Amino acid sequence: MHIRLLIGITTSIIVAFLVFQVLFGKNSIPEQNRISNEIKHYQKQIDSLTKVLEARTELIQKLKTDSLYKEEILRTRYGMSRQDEKVFQLVK
Repeated sequence: MHIRLLIGITTSIIVAFLVFQVLFGKNSIPEQNRISNEIKHYQKQIDSLTKVLEARTELIQKLKTDSLYKEEILRTRYGMSRQDEKVFQLVK
C-alpha cells in the first residue's frame, strides 16, 4: 500500500514538473512560438534586403557595361551635356 502511494505521489510530481516546464520553462510552447515569429520576421528582412542587393548589383553591372545608361544618368540627374551641345530646360 505504501509503495502504491509513493508511486502515485512520484508520478504526480513528475507530471506537474513536466507540465510546468512545457508551459513556463526555458523551452516552453509560448517561448517556441515567440522564437518562430522572430525567425519569420528576420526571414522577411533577409528576403527584402536580398532583393535590394540584387537590384543594386544589376545597377552596378549596368553602370559598368552600358554606356547609353550612363549617358542617360549623367544627362537626367546631373544635367551634363556633350561638348558643343545646347541644352534647353523648360520650366513649368
